[in-house]
Amino acid sequence: MIGLLVILPVAFFAGWILKNSVTLYRGRNWPSGWVGLFWLSAALGLGLGIWFCGYAEWEAMQFRRLPIPIARLDPATGVWKALEMPAALRQLALAVDFVAGLALAMFPITASMRIAEFMDESRRLKAAAVDHSNPSADDAP
Repeated sequence: MIGLLVILPVAFFAGWILKNSVTLYRGRNWPSGWVGLFWLSAALGLGLGIWFCGYAEWEAMQFRRLPIPIARLDPATGVWKALEMPAALRQLALAVDFVAGLALAMFPITASMRIAEFMDESRRLKAAAVDHSNPSADDAP
């Protein structure tokens, strides 16, 4: 049960990042450079997610698989020992590790897209705020 206190917040945060990424991507017609960066980030995220849930071993920190570890290194023997958790929780931890790797790679492009969207909206609002209330100046002979 204690494992869920760690797993669920990480899962929700990673899911929120991925949801925002897809929403931003689908929300407007992005130039090809942004589209390319989005798909490059997705490809890197898939690779990072696979590495997180399948191959990540951190001997210095004595954990296997991150961000939710499933094994600990015994420094005396040098043997990896699985952490005691039910099989369902172990599978959930591996799934969250994969999604967290994907979200970690998608976060920079999502933040950049959000900033670009904000800047475009700011420019649009600034252009709309230009005072056009005195058209008589244009009609002067």
